[in-house]
Amino acid sequence: MQFGSIIVQGENLLLISGLLISYVMFYYGIRILKIERNIMDLIFNSFINGVLIWKFSYVVLHPNSVLQNPMTIIYFNGGYVGIGIGIIFITIYTWLSIKKQNISLVSYTRAAVPVYFGYFSTFVWIHVSEDPQNYLIILQAIVAACFFIAASRIKTQNTLLQLLIWFHLIQLELALYKNNFVHAEIISKEVLLYVFLIIIFLCISYWSERQGREETTKDKEKGWRNATNNIILGGIILSLAITPMLTNQKETGRIESPKTVMSTSLDSGKIGTNKGQVAPDFELLSITGNKVKLSDLRGKTVILNFWATWCPPCRAEIPEMQRFYENNKNNNVEILAVNLTNSESSPDTVKDFVRDKGMTFNILLDKQGKIGNLYGIITIPTSYIIDKNGIIREKHVGPMSYETMDNFISSIK
Repeated sequence: MQFGSIIVQGENLLLISGLLISYVMFYYGIRILKIERNIMDLIFNSFINGVLIWKFSYVVLHPNSVLQNPMTIIYFNGGYVGIGIGIIFITIYTWLSIKKQNISLVSYTRAAVPVYFGYFSTFVWIHVSEDPQNYLIILQAIVAACFFIAASRIKTQNTLLQLLIWFHLIQLELALYKNNFVHAEIISKEVLLYVFLIIIFLCISYWSERQGREETTKDKEKGWRNATNNIILGGIILSLAITPMLTNQKETGRIESPKTVMSTSLDSGKIGTNKGQVAPDFELLSITGNKVKLSDLRGKTVILNFWATWCPPCRAEIPEMQRFYENNKNNNVEILAVNLTNSESSPDTVKDFVRDKGMTFNILLDKQGKIGNLYGIITIPTSYIIDKNGIIREKHVGPMSYETMDNFISSIK
């Protein structure tokens, strides 16, 4: 997200917002929900540590990139894998702390569930501000806000846990729709994350019911029955979401998907640099001396990136871009990295940099800065995701991680 001349990466915006909302929810729990301070301290500490683990898990997942350029830690995080690691940490840390401090699970659930919905609402509304035209994200945010209000008024532990399960089932189905019923052989990481959370909350729900009842055969049967009902409920909702996905996969030969419809013909498209417009055509010399024309790459998905060697976030982005290119160059994906050579000390600086970094994708030299001006480049790096018909599908200001590029490309295939 850009505020004037200042760029805040979406991930870092989430990190900053997470820290701020932690303090808000801390006092909300104490003053509004009347929760004991030690419980709110536990929630606060577990979340902050979980967020830090998510942010710095990039070091564990991509140590070579960090060794080559330590600044990557500033710009990138562990993505969905890092979120999973953070969730596992929070679960274990919370479990051990509850045992150690003899905190009632009922009291902890009463505090943690509405706080959790408060966090979720905040993060999704940030995504809404970044993409206000995405109605499914808006729907996710509205659902989260409604569940936050409901959870703040409910005091029964079992009901709160049921809310968690229902909430994530709804979010799972919205995620499947948001990914346009992704091809049956591809399951998005967001979908997997919700499945993971649903399983966790189903286990917690069953465990809490088992802990809260007397050890009698009748109650045991009741507990198993409630847990089975939850699993069946999850299976029904999941099947309702997956069935149209599989149906869509079978009918792709007869019915155009919404994403294909967006890519209208170039003859009727308006040329411009906004989403949905035809990317302005240009021709530049590559660093190897070959002429490269954007329109010649029609039929491929193109990442058009504007960068310079002196730009710190550009330098952090390059290893991610190289790794993505190596894994996707045979999948009709092309990267055009337009170097703003008019801002460099000399063209030789660019050649030395490209050689040292082992960059094998197309490096184009914008010696007069005409192409940068054509695309209205103010801040670098700036990237455009262009589909096979030459239509701009995304614009991203700031460095892109491997996962960001993968999400962009997957969303328009």
